[in-house]
Amino acid sequence: MAKALVKMIPTAVFDISSSSVAGAHVLVPKGQDATTKVSILASSRLMSKPKEDLTIERFVDGTIEQLEKTVALLKKADNHIAEHVQVLLASPWFISQTRSIIYNKTTPFVCSQKLIDSLIEKEITYIIEHDMERFGSMGKDGIIIERQISQIKLNGYNTADPFGKKAESLELFLVVTVAPKIIIEKFKAVFQKNYAKAVVRFTTSPYATFVVARDFLDCPNELLIIDVGEEITDIACVKNELFSYQYSFPVGLFQLYRTLAKKGDTALSEAHALIESFKLGKLSAPMTSNVQKNLDNFGSVWGRAFQEILNAGQNSIKLPETSYIVSDSRFDSFFEDILKQDLFLQHVAGNPNYTSSAITSESLSPHITSLDTGAVDVTITIASLFASRML
Repeated sequence: MAKALVKMIPTAVFDISSSSVAGAHVLVPKGQDATTKVSILASSRLMSKPKEDLTIERFVDGTIEQLEKTVALLKKADNHIAEHVQVLLASPWFISQTRSIIYNKTTPFVCSQKLIDSLIEKEITYIIEHDMERFGSMGKDGIIIERQISQIKLNGYNTADPFGKKAESLELFLVVTVAPKIIIEKFKAVFQKNYAKAVVRFTTSPYATFVVARDFLDCPNELLIIDVGEEITDIACVKNELFSYQYSFPVGLFQLYRTLAKKGDTALSEAHALIESFKLGKLSAPMTSNVQKNLDNFGSVWGRAFQEILNAGQNSIKLPETSYIVSDSRFDSFFEDILKQDLFLQHVAGNPNYTSSAITSESLSPHITSLDTGAVDVTITIASLFASRML
């Protein structure tokens, strides 16, 4: 019997990062067909120039402009009409909170879905009302991007099946990701204008990376996801296939570019080209020495900030022994080396077999085909594979 044809769904995927916007038109097989690959038809990434003085309003407007340009490039390169739009958000477009909710009674009560839902909704309302200040005028109202219970305790004991059981105390560990409603609506308006009938979905880049690592790389149940952006690094700790905590710190690759510009009197717009020349070995000996020194300094700053995040999460959660890194492909080995050589990290991991490795487009290539003539970056690959799971 001839094999039935697999329906391919036209889909647009986007990665909105701290200082860049990437997008792709892809064909996603309908259903979990293991033999049919996701096909990337066209892709593009537009980088913003590093800027020192940005207001949140200018930042959002600049990102919208980059997003519109990216969509225009994709539509020019490919004429498929997307039925779905999957958007990955990196910091600073969301805030992630890990909260502990404690509910006590002097007499036993029955734990129910209604009780847990009411406690979660109350906590989410508090987060939206009190923790959106970082977005300034854009943060008065919020939209839940993701929420997940990472742990439930009844009378101090972990349980995976709390409903219908009596207890005098209930403790929930909740991970909530919130984005400003006005910003999400601005992003969504661009997609609705260009993909009028498409269903638009948002998720965070760390969560999409976890799903792809789990489903396509056969990763362990416990791991650390490290997503290095232009301005911010996102960290997510996964335990038993659940997010135990998710943090970020304001050190990204643009900090290296700013350091080069400041110490070498190089314009910020030229720092990127300077790094390219360094990687290719085309700089003079003095310039090579200067760039190497700045790389070392940046690595130290990034490593210290990373250690602070680990200290914040160490009180209740042991660091997994496996880390996956997502970054600009030119710096994959750079961050791997930092993690491998960091004695503090080896100590807190508590395991001499601690490993770190980069997720690359090459490691995911068995599950992707590409008709795009340019190199497809890893985040677009992740977004495409994540979209295949969501559909």
